[in-house]
Amino acid sequence: MKKLLFNLIIFSIPLIITVISLDLYLKNKNTLYKEKLKAIEQNKDNVEILILGNSHAAFAVDPQYFDYNAYNLASVSQSIYFDRRLTEKYLHKLNQLKFVFISIDYHSLNFSSQGIRDYWSYYAHGIKYKKKSYFKEEISPFLFSYKTKVTMSILRDDLKNMISNKQPIVFMVKKGVCSTDSIYNGFIGFTGTDEIMFNQNTFKRKATSFNNGFKNTSERKFVINDLRTFIENLKEQNVTPILFSSPTYSDYNTFLNKKNIKKNEIVINEICSDYNIEYWNYSNNPSFEKEYFYNQDHMNKNGAEKFSIILNKRIKDYEKARTHNTVYKK
Repeated sequence: MKKLLFNLIIFSIPLIITVISLDLYLKNKNTLYKEKLKAIEQNKDNVEILILGNSHAAFAVDPQYFDYNAYNLASVSQSIYFDRRLTEKYLHKLNQLKFVFISIDYHSLNFSSQGIRDYWSYYAHGIKYKKKSYFKEEISPFLFSYKTKVTMSILRDDLKNMISNKQPIVFMVKKGVCSTDSIYNGFIGFTGTDEIMFNQNTFKRKATSFNNGFKNTSERKFVINDLRTFIENLKEQNVTPILFSSPTYSDYNTFLNKKNIKKNEIVINEICSDYNIEYWNYSNNPSFEKEYFYNQDHMNKNGAEKFSIILNKRIKDYEKARTHNTVYKK
């Protein structure tokens, strides 16, 4: 019995050392979340516009094309739940903040959890999803949040970059993002167009996943109420919220459920009316052709440039109208 116990201990030691090593690696690993946090801390006295949202906004709004000091705090799968709590956590530090752009996409009102990314956001920002306990995730990121598949992907990418002598800024950049690109005020974009994503099957598959999200009415109600509270809190701090939707590819849009689009329009119009705020909807804008997209619902860097220039002009016109107390012409 003693010999069996001794053998088990000897066998377990390498496994324990491996898990501890991976936990230390993951806890100290740089992430896009940490990069965005670090940079916004450095720019906190200058930020005038904050861009929020999920991957649509993250890849569609490039701050370098604004005449204001804009900062893109949007992230892949980031929900309005985290948009609000991220902003409110850092709001007191952003002394020059004038506008907060809140991305409202086809699916934005239907989800609050980011899935596995809830944990990654927690490690970077300390924000918990609702009342969830993060006890196990604190003990071992490898076993309880990143899991084996994700960890191996991170290690593989790091090894590739070491071999090629690249110096990536962040890990796990999405396919289509150059890992050696520099981040400017939270933005790092897609390069080129992924032709394989532009066909009827991929359009239908992606749209169906979003269409199915409209089934959970209690979650939708929670998100809408949370958004309303967020807007109220911003206005109390003399910060102007602006709702917006970034472009998605026109052929893909035909697969989105028209009744669901109408549901969104009704809610958004009610919110804008109740709080006297703007909604700038470019979700189905025909001027954005295929060359401006990486895939069916994400812009590439060229698209982000064009869209950001449009937003910059519009916010300038909007602020000018407010300053001179005139009617804003959309």
